[in-house]
Amino acid sequence: MKTVGVIGLGEMGLPMAANLRRRGFAVRGYDTREEVRSAFQDSGGQFAASAAEAGQGADAIVLMVRTAAQAEDVLLGRGRVLDRAHPGAMLIVMSTVGVACMRRLGETARARGLAFLDAPVSGGRARAEQGTLTIIIGGTGQDVARARPVLEAMGSRLEHVGEIGAGTAVKMANQFLLTASLLAAREAAALTDAAGVPVDTAWNVLRTCTGTTWVIENWPTASGWIQQYRPGSSLDILVKDTGLALDLARAEGVPAPILGLVSQMLVALTHQLGG
Repeated sequence: MKTVGVIGLGEMGLPMAANLRRRGFAVRGYDTREEVRSAFQDSGGQFAASAAEAGQGADAIVLMVRTAAQAEDVLLGRGRVLDRAHPGAMLIVMSTVGVACMRRLGETARARGLAFLDAPVSGGRARAEQGTLTIIIGGTGQDVARARPVLEAMGSRLEHVGEIGAGTAVKMANQFLLTASLLAAREAAALTDAAGVPVDTAWNVLRTCTGTTWVIENWPTASGWIQQYRPGSSLDILVKDTGLALDLARAEGVPAPILGLVSQMLVALTHQLGG
C-alpha cells in the first residue's frame, strides 16, 4: 500500500494523517472545514476537493468522522466514497459509530468488492500525535495482515478481536467503563473534599490502591472534561458512545442497568454544564 485517503481531519484524524505521511505514505485528506487545510498541507498531505476525491484511487481509505450519520453520508450518501473507490481498496473505519452501523458499512463495502476493517481507536489526541494509539480491530485475519503497515503508522498496539462489529463492541465496553469511572471519581472527590482531604492527597494514595483507574491516574485531563466543558468536546463524545453502547445492549438483549444509569447521569451532567 502506498496511497492513503484520510476523511476527517479533526482532533484525531489530523495527527493520524501526519503519522501516515511520516511513514512514507502518500496521503490525500478531506474535511468539511477549510481551516484544517493549511495544517494538513503543512504536514505534507494533499488536500482533496471532496471525500470521494480523497478516496479515489487510494490503496486504503481511513474514515475518522464523529458520528454514524456522518459515516453513512460520506460512504453511502452524498460523499459517494464507495462509488469512487477502486475494487480491492481497503476501507478502514476508525470512527466510533456503533456495532449496527459498522456491520452495515462492512457488508456494503464488501458487496462492492472492497476489503473492510472495523478499527476504532483509544488513546486520545496525545497518543494520536505520538502514533501510539490502541487500535481495536474487527475483520478477517487476511485483511488485518494486509492493512498492518497502515495501522502500525497510527498505533503501537493492534488488537484483532474478531469479525466486523467485534472491534466496535470492545470500544463500547471501554467507553462505558471510562464514563462510569469518571462519574464515580467525581463523586469520590466530593466525598474526600467534604471530609477535609484535598483531592490531590486522596488521589496520591488511591493511585497505589485497588480502586485506582485511568481517570484517577489522569485526573487533570479527565476532570478538565467537566471543568472546561465545551459543547461538542469529550463529554459529548461519551454521551454519544454510551448511547451507542445502550443500543448494542438492547439489540443483543443484554440487561445493562448500570450502563443505563451512567448514560442518563452523563446526559444530565452535560445539560447542567450548558450542553
